[in-house]
Amino acid sequence: MKKIIMLVAIMGLMAACSTTPKLEKSDESKHSNAKQVMDHIHSFYVSRIGLDDGYEVIFHVMPAPEGESFSRENYHLMVSIKKDGKIMEGLKVYSEIHHADGTSEPKVLMMVMNAWYMTAYHLARDSGKHEMIVSFEHDGRSYFSGIKYPE
Repeated sequence: MKKIIMLVAIMGLMAACSTTPKLEKSDESKHSNAKQVMDHIHSFYVSRIGLDDGYEVIFHVMPAPEGESFSRENYHLMVSIKKDGKIMEGLKVYSEIHHADGTSEPKVLMMVMNAWYMTAYHLARDSGKHEMIVSFEHDGRSYFSGIKYPE
């Protein structure tokens, strides 16, 4: 049953990404080539952040489907990593979160789902912005990037 729910979540993500509105530049990002969009109607957030060496990290945050131990207080963080426009597969991608109330959750290895890396967080525990950070290594170098959610 969990596999079916995950499949439905991924299908919804694919449908949502295919209809994502035009991404606008954000002044809040630490990276000058970051693009972000919050779709308040469909309750998802997408951000593209360029890194050194031709890498791009695509962040996607959306409410987890209700049921199977998820509630509307749980959110999926999904990340895709590209290098020179090509999707990078087989990476070990880690995520961590710093909540608005000052607490943090330890770094965890993200689950691989085709071209996406995914984990879930409980975000409704406090209001404010949650800082989500991902990190990975490739070709002997470490890379990291992050977003603040909600924007």
